[in-house]
Amino acid sequence: MKGIQYILIVAMLMLTATSCKKILDVVSPNEVGDDAIFSTVDGLRNARIGMYNTLQNRNYYGGYFPLFTECYTDNGTTGGYDVIDLNDIAARTVGTANIYVQQTYNAIYNTIYTANKIINNIDNVPGLGADEHDNTLAEAYFVRALAEFDLLRTWGEHWDKTSVFGISVVTTTDAPEQSVARSTVEQSYQQIIADLTQADGLFNNYQGNQYASSAAAKALLARVYLYYGDYEAAAENAAAVIAEGSFALFGPDDLSKIYTEKNTEESIFELVFDPQNTSAFNAATYLRDDALRSDVIFIANADLHTFFESRPGDNRSSLVDFENNDVSIQPDGRTQKYRGETTKDNAAYIIRLAEMYLVNAEALGRSSAGLAALNELRTSRGLEALQLSDVPTADDYLLAILDERRAELNFEGHRLSDLARLGLTGTYLGEGVNPIMPIPAREISATNGVVAQNDGY
Repeated sequence: MKGIQYILIVAMLMLTATSCKKILDVVSPNEVGDDAIFSTVDGLRNARIGMYNTLQNRNYYGGYFPLFTECYTDNGTTGGYDVIDLNDIAARTVGTANIYVQQTYNAIYNTIYTANKIINNIDNVPGLGADEHDNTLAEAYFVRALAEFDLLRTWGEHWDKTSVFGISVVTTTDAPEQSVARSTVEQSYQQIIADLTQADGLFNNYQGNQYASSAAAKALLARVYLYYGDYEAAAENAAAVIAEGSFALFGPDDLSKIYTEKNTEESIFELVFDPQNTSAFNAATYLRDDALRSDVIFIANADLHTFFESRPGDNRSSLVDFENNDVSIQPDGRTQKYRGETTKDNAAYIIRLAEMYLVNAEALGRSSAGLAALNELRTSRGLEALQLSDVPTADDYLLAILDERRAELNFEGHRLSDLARLGLTGTYLGEGVNPIMPIPAREISATNGVVAQNDGY
């Protein structure tokens, strides 16, 4: 990564560890020396919890990462007290000093740094059983791959494997002062795929969908392979998760349970919060019934209302409210996926089963098998099954899948990278809109230009 920024990361991780102690008596693996934290099995276990805690950072999957990228698209817009950085997200004119972009970029590398601590030190832990060693190492590889891919799809030209604008691949904590130039997109993908493949081969203990697992590794591989363009591998991994039997789609009448209950059968990997360790989702998207536009940071775009009006019978429309809002919010609305305003312990839905049906449908292409996967999801959400005659061309079929992805995954952080990978950013967001975020100016400065800026910034 780089020198100055790594110093900032260590400081931020120490703060993260403090919040973690609200619910668990743990210590971040970056708060004390490696020789101490990895000298006992309990120390490793604390480091493991610390790694998950970095995923829960407010600027990562604790709220802002999936939300600010959605509000850069036609799914969302922004509120707040006329904050320039928020206004720039809604206007799709994000600059290199945007605080949301900068803090999220740092938070994701925080997670990589913590995962690397475990990967690089786990073999030194005395008395560690083989099964716990392998499962913990698998979790670290999975978490690192998740963070790497989030960086690639948000800051890298992920749609072009020939591009030099991949990510700075960091696999060690030994030389934090050393700047790491960006790898190519192809090299970045290979790093991510290698981490996930290694993770999948090591997992031996399923501990519930609030932790990484073999199913989560296969599901993330399915997502990555879809972006990479290896549709056979994408379909194979998605189908394996669907067939496993640990997960199931709810029926049309039970859709809201995904977002009101914890760790449902629809979740493959979900970060759980509690009243003592809250997420930022409710405060950022709903807050309270009578909230003003200035109170809410990330708002549903009126265009999403128009989209659902064109889909009668789609029960997912109930998860966005364009009616029961203060006049200052109208004609925009608020997502209902992160209610629970009493406890504010809304979960982060990182990988859900519905996405596997969508990946399978897209990877299989316009075919009976592909349409069957798509219809399995549609009918579970209250819609009628499509016929091949309804999507007469491959382009029609792809747009039908894109619409299903929008209906299913809005406000979960997929829309921008979906449009970018399909070359549709200009069509939906306007010509000249950059499909990826800028590398923060501080990063460019801290590395003396070793980390190159994206085109257009």
